Parts: sequence; C-alpha cells; structure tokens
Amino acid sequence: MNILVYSGDGVSRNSLAHTVNSLRSLVGQHYDVMKIDAQGLLTEPWEESTSLLVVPGGRDLPYVRDLNGAANDKIRRYVQSGGRFFGICAGGYYGSDRIVFEQGTNLEVQGSRELKFFAGECRGAVYPGFVYDSEQGASAVGIELNSEIFGQDQLGFSETKVYFNGGGYFVDAESTPGTQVLAWYKNEPGQIRHSLSSSATSGLKAAVVACQVDRGLAVLSGVHPEYDASHLDPRNPEYGPQPNVVTRLMEKEHERRILLRSVLSKMGLKLSTMETSTSTTSILPPGAIPGIPALTPLYLASIQPSLTSKLAATLYDMTQTDNEIKEANDTFHLVPSPLHPIPVHTPTTLPENSDGDFEETVTKNIVLCTDGPPAASLTPEFDMSNFFNHLQLVRQQDPSFRFGSSLMYGQVVTSTQTMLDKNFELCQSLPDGFVCNATVQVSGRGRGRNSWISPPGCLQFSMVLRHPVMAGHASAVFVQYLVALAVVESVCCLPGYEALPLKLKWPNDIYAELPLDHPSQAQAGGKPKMIKIGGVLVNSNFSGSEFLLVIGCGVNATNPNPTTSINHLIRYHNKVTGKNLALFSQETLLAHILVKFEQLHKQFLGGDGTGFAQLEHMYYKRWLHSDALVTLTTLTPHRRVRIRGVTLDYGLLRTVAVDEQGKDMPGGPEFRLQPDGNSFDMLKGLITMKT
Repeated sequence: MNILVYSGDGVSRNSLAHTVNSLRSLVGQHYDVMKIDAQGLLTEPWEESTSLLVVPGGRDLPYVRDLNGAANDKIRRYVQSGGRFFGICAGGYYGSDRIVFEQGTNLEVQGSRELKFFAGECRGAVYPGFVYDSEQGASAVGIELNSEIFGQDQLGFSETKVYFNGGGYFVDAESTPGTQVLAWYKNEPGQIRHSLSSSATSGLKAAVVACQVDRGLAVLSGVHPEYDASHLDPRNPEYGPQPNVVTRLMEKEHERRILLRSVLSKMGLKLSTMETSTSTTSILPPGAIPGIPALTPLYLASIQPSLTSKLAATLYDMTQTDNEIKEANDTFHLVPSPLHPIPVHTPTTLPENSDGDFEETVTKNIVLCTDGPPAASLTPEFDMSNFFNHLQLVRQQDPSFRFGSSLMYGQVVTSTQTMLDKNFELCQSLPDGFVCNATVQVSGRGRGRNSWISPPGCLQFSMVLRHPVMAGHASAVFVQYLVALAVVESVCCLPGYEALPLKLKWPNDIYAELPLDHPSQAQAGGKPKMIKIGGVLVNSNFSGSEFLLVIGCGVNATNPNPTTSINHLIRYHNKVTGKNLALFSQETLLAHILVKFEQLHKQFLGGDGTGFAQLEHMYYKRWLHSDALVTLTTLTPHRRVRIRGVTLDYGLLRTVAVDEQGKDMPGGPEFRLQPDGNSFDMLKGLITMKT
C-alpha cells in the first residue's frame, strides 16, 4: 500500500521534504511513501492502493486553483469510503469548510473550500510574523495534548513544543459534530488575539483536530508535527541568534517523534519498529535520520575466488587516495578482507535534492572477499556461500552461465539500483551479470521517482546487463518483460509449484491471487483479489556498441504475514492441498531467478532469431490481460478497447476498438501504447497517460 504526499504547485519544499522523510522514518517499513501532483490525483487510479493522502504546508490558493472540481471530488470520495487524509498547515486550512488567513493585511485570504472535512472555519495565523518562503516567522510553539485521546498511550508528556509557521486554529472545534480536538495551542505570549466562542470549554485554540468523514478520517493540523529539528540549521540568520527556534525544538525532538507516531497509529497505520532508545538526550551522528537503520558494509564475493581477485584488481585501479573510489553519486572505501578493520564514516546531510528530499551521503565500505564468501555470521540475513552453492546446483554445472557469479551484498544499503545506475564508471567496470542485493533498502527506487524503505522479507536486487545495440530482432525494451517472466517461471516451472497463482501485469509488475483465508478477502462474485507482490525497473545507458542496463527487481519472498509473499502462497497451497512444498529462502529464490532469466535472455538474443516471438506463448500463459476489455482515458472521448497482446518490435501494448456491446469492430482502429508512457490499472480496467 502507498502513502501519497501532495507535491503540486504551492507546496513548500521544506514541508514536503520533512513530511516525506518523517513518514519514511516512522512507517516506511510497511508503506511506499510517494509524491503525487495535481495531475496524478486527477487522472491516476490511486485510491484503492492508498492508505493515507497527505497535503503538506505551503500556499492554499494554488491548491484551490489546481484541485478544485474533479480532483477534490476524488479526494473526498476516497476519504468518505474509508480513506485517510492528513492536512498540515496550508493542508489544514485547505481541508476546512472555510479559511480566514491574515485578515486585514496584504496577505489576506478568505473563502470557502471544497473538501470541508472540518465543518467549520480555520483562522490564522495564530502567531504574527509569517512571511512566505521564509523562516522569519517560524516559532517553537507549545501545544497541550488532549488527555482523553492520548492518556492511554503513556507518551510520557502532556504538552510539548513543535514547529509553527503561519498555521491556523479550528474555530469552535469542540462543538463541531464529528470532530475531536487532539491538541490545543497553549496560551503563550505573542499570540494574535482572536475571539473564542463560549463553546471553547478549554479556553484554548484548537491546534490539531480529527474529523470523522463518513467511513474515513481526516486529521488537520495548524502546527507542523512532521518537522524534524535535526534537519534545521540553527545558524540560519532567519531563526535569529542562538539559542533560537531550532535549539528549542531540538530539546523536544524526541517528544515530537513520539507524538507523530501516536497520531499515525490512531489513524490506523502500521508503524515501523520503534527505536530502542527512549532518552530525550540521545545524540545521533550528524546527518543520521532517527528510525532509519544505519548502513552496513558491502561484502563482495564470487562463485570462484579468482573472479573476486580479478574484480578487486579492477576496483583498486579506480581508487584515488586511501583506497577510495570517488564516483558521481557515491564514495566507496575498499577493505582488503573481512579480517581487516572496517572504518566508520561520518554521514553528511545535504539540505535538499532536486526532488525536495534530504540526501544523506556517507562513504560506503566494500569488503573484498578474495578467499571465498564471508562467514555467515557477518551476513546473518543472507548466506552468500549458500547462495553460490545453490546457484551451481540450479545451473547443473553448465560453465556458460554468468549471471550472479559475482555478488555484492549489504544488510542495510541506500539503494542497490542507485549504487549501480548512478555511478556510471563503477558500473562500466563490473562484469556482465554482476548482482548487488540487500536485506533492507532505506532509499529503494521504483519507477519514476518513487522511493521507500523496503519491508522485511522482500527479495531485492539489481543486476548489470550488457545488451547488444545491433540486435534488431531483440529490442532492449523487452528486458523488463523477461525479468518479470523469469520471477514467475523460476517458481511455477518447478515440480509441484505449477499451480501457484503468480501472474504478470503489463508492463513490469508481478501479481498474485490473494489467498482466501477469509471470505472478506474475495472480490464480488467470490473471485480472489489480485495483489501486487513485485516489480521490475530497468535503467539504461549507452556504451559503445551495447546498452549498459541496470535491472532492479523486488519481490515479496519471505515476508511475514499478513504481507502476501511467495512463501505465503506456498503455505496456503500446502494447507488446501495437503502437500508439503518447501518454502524458499532468499538465497534459493535469487539463484532460481537469475538462472531462469539468463536462459530466457539467451533464447531471446539467439534461439531461432525471432526475438520475443519464441517466448510469446510462455508470456501470455502467465499474464493477466488476454482479451481483457479496458477503457483508454488517454483519448477524448474515452475509448473502450480489447487487449490483444504486445507488438513484437517494441513491446507496445496492442489493443483493438470494440463497440458498445464489447464486440470487436471489423476494420476498426488499433491502438498501441508505450510501456513507459501509460499507467495500467488492471483492477479498474483503465489505461491512463503517465505524468
């Protein structure tokens, strides 16, 4: 499931960055935290796969301009049907029935709003001095928590300080039907005077409210509980001389995290593992993000020690000083063997990258295992010796296989895809079929700019592949199809595993039938629901006479329940059939996938010389879309079509027009769709243009 954070025009880049990073830190093990703009909210079928929609701080009027009408209708229907909405500062104003901001000044904004989650007025700013795109009006303000809401949570505090910059309060919230006040602004010097009605029994202004919206929930906040003080620079002159806003917020940073965790939990979200330390004075290394595990060494080994020695010599040739390889995106430090001490490097945090995220840069250690794979105690979550042994077994001693012969593994890494794709010189020096895998990715990369903290049990790896440019019969666009097919075939072609319900969704997703452990999990008509359990990403660079591809793949393999994974499917299959099929380990599944993909790629390039045509039957046997009727929303008016397959030249989705009864139109038009230009929502039968 996804958490979507609105990133359209008007959103403050600071608020966006803090929102994304706080959510990834607190719930990123269970959800993909992704950004979405106005066009995406309007055209993408995001509702069924979204657990929370967040609208951060910024400017309310651009939200009105871009979202009024159809997009707001979708948002409101999503919440009414059981969805969750979190509006922060400008997002809190926007989620109210009416806004009154800076009345009587040149910043004045007044008017009604369409979402109306809070059936009243949001009025502000509560404190003076607000300036757009500036920290001059920022404050560390006190809030008092509602003991009736948070009392059972044993937070350890009943009031705290959080970041504030221009937020409002929710007028008459205590008497507004369907609304609970989660926190009030404390009565502190400097607040702008606003008259409170007699219904405000607390005598305080409501800072955070929770609004029941039919079956859904909206939490609106005038303060910024998402702002992480460790990412604010106290030396910024806009904060004033120290001690200033930032130093006061740092004193309460631990409480802020606990409060935000509690709010997200009350919204029904699953939380990532809580930090073991509860000390309010614990000091993290510079640039470290609380709640996100520290990076671990990368261990490089091969199926034969001589391959590692050869690769190590290549890497040493790339070093400059102190055994370091300084690349475009990362710096790598070479450690000669597992017996040598592994240095500790201090992380550095850059303020923001081009996507509005914080970037943490830290030198990564590569431990060269030239005498053989490291001891299992050094890589307890992935036994490299076990992997290589199984790889040899699956290859059946065929010396022509290469994929996976050299592998670099880290228990916790930034992103396997980024380390290969964004460091071009390093990638060029790696052998064909080189694999980088990890147990946990803290900045895992998906299609577009999506990124997340990977959940436990997900098999995730990236691989270097050299694909010949001159292979006209074998376009590189099909590689993503082959990898997804290899994942499914590597399991379903094994004796006894043929009936496992693994499927392919065009162009590059892996789906499974959700086991019917309970009747509520079925779709209308009693059919099992289909759920995504994996995906493929291919990045390409041109290098001489070949494409240098970096293939990224992630699939739920050994995840614990309730996450649907391959092992979950096997357990359910054993339960209903009485069989005793063995479960996969990360090591065995990766070996099977790599061998199957290499077999398919060899056949694709060679075989009978017809490219993907010789694999069509196998592909269509596994995919979900044969003769499916879908609506093309890329056309105006929308057009109903039937899926016929993929073209054999460039892998386009081939569809034909149908009439109102769903029958093919003789001589009707054929529509071909690019795999990277359209979004296919199988569950709703829609194909929309990607933004």
